[in-house]
Formats: sequence, structure tokens, C-alpha cells
Amino acid sequence: MTRMRALPLRSGTHAPTLATSRRAGVGDAARRTHELETLHRLARRVASEGEPRLLLERALDTLVAMGWFTCGEALLADDTRLATVAVGRCDAVDCDACPLRDGLEEGAREALRSGAVTHRGQWHLVPIGSDALFALAGAEDVSESFLAAVVELVDAALKRTHLHARLAEKEQQRSRLLQAVLSAQEEERGRISRDLHDQIGQSLTALLLGLDRNLEAPDPEDLAKLKEIASITLADVRRIALDLRPSVLDELGLEAALRRFARDTHERYGIDVRVLVTLSARLGHQEETVLYRVAQEALTNVVRHAGARAASVVVTVSHGGVQLVVEDDGVGFDPKALAAAEQVGLMGMRERLELLGGSLGIESARGEGCSLYARLPSRRA
Repeated sequence: MTRMRALPLRSGTHAPTLATSRRAGVGDAARRTHELETLHRLARRVASEGEPRLLLERALDTLVAMGWFTCGEALLADDTRLATVAVGRCDAVDCDACPLRDGLEEGAREALRSGAVTHRGQWHLVPIGSDALFALAGAEDVSESFLAAVVELVDAALKRTHLHARLAEKEQQRSRLLQAVLSAQEEERGRISRDLHDQIGQSLTALLLGLDRNLEAPDPEDLAKLKEIASITLADVRRIALDLRPSVLDELGLEAALRRFARDTHERYGIDVRVLVTLSARLGHQEETVLYRVAQEALTNVVRHAGARAASVVVTVSHGGVQLVVEDDGVGFDPKALAAAEQVGLMGMRERLELLGGSLGIESARGEGCSLYARLPSRRA
């Protein structure tokens, strides 16, 4: 058998392959270094920005300036459409006239719905959360891991801006509420002062003058009038005390206090208020106070604004907590159209409930009355 002789290798057969591998390794390392530099610069640029549009603009500018893309757009979703909020190094005078943008918005919406990076023509469509997207063109050698890191970084920054915006709004609400509370306290003090001076003070003065007269020459008819004045004065003192803090709430509980307030509302303003409380046991002191104050504020709003003939107050156990529902048959309103000054009462009720882990809901429309839902988690219900 003839033995086959191995063919000699051609000169340089392995050399190009090894060189190519080395160049590829160097290229991968350089690309990875460039990715890390881009992410570092991107993190620094978005770290201090608190406005979503400017944040997206900074992020887009960084990606284009670092050479990953030739141009791009940042889009932000609103109720009706995707709005372009930033353009990265585009030479077009009118972005809408750019031929690359044909079908861009439709593709961007599809990418947002899917939540995944998609390709449409020359575009990389990169969703950022549920309402923002980068449309990036002219990409060369962009890895999926790099885009994923960009998405994670920008998404975290956007969430931070949303959180800061909510905190700022909450702080503004608290500030308005504090001002309203201080104003309400001064108004209440002024009302009590007027009641004490105009009613109690005058009645006591009349009693003193009448007693002086009768000490010298007692008059049965005059004494009877003085006794009537004393009875009226006592009733006024009790009314003022009940307005400040109903003793029945501490002594007999929430249901009795609500029924007392409903009866007083009917007697003073002619509004028929029905009360239904179905609790197996008394609530804690804080829970009863909060629910009573919420019901009190709600019925006060009914008296002032609703023009209602009837209202109802219902307290029930619901899903491991306690729910208070106050409804009326008044003129109703649009909750979204309330001015800041008109929201103070609602803000106060919501703050009281949230301090105990509760929540407040409003359902109303013009001409259809109003329903207020207050809920507290409770272990004693």
C-alpha cells in the first residue's frame, strides 16, 4: 500500500488567521471600552436632570456625540400621540420632511407596545419604559447588551424624575393644606370668639343685670325670663362644645356621633341625612375620629355646595377594613375641574385617611350628585 505523504503547508497559511484574530480581539476590547465610556458619560449627564424631556435630550445627544449613531429622535407619549421632544444632530430643517421618518411613529408605537428593541428600515427603535422611545439611525456594530444597558440607565433616570415630580406635587399639596388648616383654625377661633362675645357674653350680661334688679325687688315674671335666658345660654355652650369635639363620640362611639350630627344637620339646614352603621364592635379611637371628621367635612360640603335635599352616610366592614360612603342627590360637580382653593377640603380628608393607611375616592358629575368613598384598614372591625 502506498503511503500518502503529507502536503507541505504553504508559507503564511496560519499567519493571516492569527493576525485577524488579534485584530478582532483588539476591536472587541476597544468597542467594549467605548461602550463603558459612553455609559459612564450618559450616567453623569442624566444624573442631575429632573425634567423628562431634557433628560431624554441629554441622553440622545450623548449617544450621537459618542459616535454610535448618526442621528436620532427622542419621543415621549402623551394621551393622543408620540411627540418628538429632542433631535440628535439632524441636518434637516424640517424633521417631518425627512424621508427616513416615513412610518416612524407607527413603528415606534408598535415597539412601545412590544417593549422590545425593533428595527424598521435604518432605525433602531429602543423603548424606554412604557411612554418614551429612542429612534436611532446609522448604527454600526451596536450590541444588544449595550442597548439594554442604555435602556436600563435611562429608564431608571426617568423613573427618578417621575418620583421627584410626584414628591414635589405632594409637597405642594401639603403646603396648601397646611395653609388651609391654619386659615381654618383662625376662622374657627374667630367664630368661637364671636359666639362667646355676641351670644354667651350678652346673655350673661343680661343675667347679671336681671339678678341685680331682683336682689332688691324680686319679680317672679322677670325671674322666669332670666331662667329662660340661662337655659338658652347653656344650650349655646353645649352647641359650641359639640362643634369642637362631640362627647358622644368618646362615650358612645362613631354611630351615635354620626346620628347626632345628622340630626343637627337636618334641624339646621333641612337636609334629610340617613345613617347606617354595621360594625360588629367599636373601632379604635383614631379610626373613629378620622371617619367622623371625614363624614363631618363631607356633609358640610353637601350643605355649602350641593343644593341637596337628602344625603346618606353608610359605614360598613369591607375586605378587612372599614368603608365610609357619603352620598347626596345634589347638583354634582366635575372633580377634575376643581380649583386649588376648592380642593382643600378633599385634601384634608385624604391626608387624615392616608395617615392611617387609608384612601379616598370621589365619584361625581354635574347634575348627578356625589359619592365619596373613604376606606381605612382596621383590625378591630
